[in-house]
Amino acid sequence: MNISKGLKNLKRAFVILLFLLCLCTACTAETRINEEKTTKEQPPQIRMTKYIKDLTSDELAGRRTGSRGEAKAALYLARHLKRWGIQPAGEENTYFQSFSVGEITPVQLEKRMTLRLNQNKKNDFSENVLGIIPGKSEEIVIISAHYDHLGVIEDNIYPGANDNASGTAILLELVSFLSENTPRYTVLLGFWGGEEAGLLGSNYFTDNFTVPEERINCIINLDSLGNLREDKKLVGWKSCENSYSIAVIEELTKAGWEITWEVTSRHNSDHWPFAKKGIAGFTLLSPYWLLDNHSPEDTIDNIKIELLSRFVDDIKKILI
Repeated sequence: MNISKGLKNLKRAFVILLFLLCLCTACTAETRINEEKTTKEQPPQIRMTKYIKDLTSDELAGRRTGSRGEAKAALYLARHLKRWGIQPAGEENTYFQSFSVGEITPVQLEKRMTLRLNQNKKNDFSENVLGIIPGKSEEIVIISAHYDHLGVIEDNIYPGANDNASGTAILLELVSFLSENTPRYTVLLGFWGGEEAGLLGSNYFTDNFTVPEERINCIINLDSLGNLREDKKLVGWKSCENSYSIAVIEELTKAGWEITWEVTSRHNSDHWPFAKKGIAGFTLLSPYWLLDNHSPEDTIDNIKIELLSRFVDDIKKILI
C-alpha cells in the first residue's frame, strides 16, 4: 500500500471514530441533556467558568498536541457544538479535521517551557474542531482559538487556563449566543489543535480549507485573554487588514478597549497562516498574557471571569 494513501485512510478512520464517540457521549446519557438545559439558563460568567474548569481538569492532562487529553478536549468541544445545533464544518461531515503530528518533546526556552517538534516521526494525530453558523451574508468570518497546551512535564500538569482555555471558553460562549442570534456574516468557529507545537492546526487548515477560500473575509483569533484588568487594555498582532477587520477594531475601540497594535510578520499566533494566504485578520491578547504563561501556575484561580465576560459581550454585539 502507498504510504501516503495508508496515512490518509488512517486519518479518515480516526475522524470517523471521533465523530462516533461524539455521538455516543452526546446522546446516551440523560444527565448530559439536563446539564445542557441548566447551562442555557446560566449567565455567561458561570458557563465560561465551567468551560475553563473542564478544559483544565486533571483528566485532560494539559491537552498536549497528539495526546489523549487533547483528543478528549476535541470531543468535549464537538459535543458542545452538537448540543447547540451548530453545523459541522470538518471532514466527512463531522466537526473534526484531523492531521498527523510528529514526536513532541518539552524544552526550556529562557524562563518558559515550550514544545519541540520532530516531524520525521509522525505517529500521532491532532484535530481542529470546526463548526459553521450561517449568517445574513455568505461571506465567512472565522472566529478562532487554540485549545491545546503543553501537557504534563516532569510530573507537573500544565493546565493552560489562560493559554488558552480562556480563548476557547469565549468561543464556546459565542456558540450559545450565535445559535439563537443570526450573525451579520457567516461565522466559522475554529478550535485549533497543535498551536503550541508550531501552529500545526491553523497551518493545516489553510493548506486544506474545508470551506471555499474565496468566501473567507477575515479571521479574529483569540488567545490568552483570561487575565484582563479594569484598564480594558488589549494587545493585538496583525499582518494585513481589510474593511471588516478595520471595522471590528473601530467597534472595540468605541466600546472602550484600548488596543496596542503590533503590525508584524511574527509567526507565533494562529492568524499568521491566514496572512500568508493574503487573508486579513488579527490575534487579540491580554497585555499581561506572559504572567504565569507556560507554567503549572496558569490555573483558573488567575482568571478574571467578569472582565472576560465584558469582552465577550462586546464581541457578541460586533458579530450581529
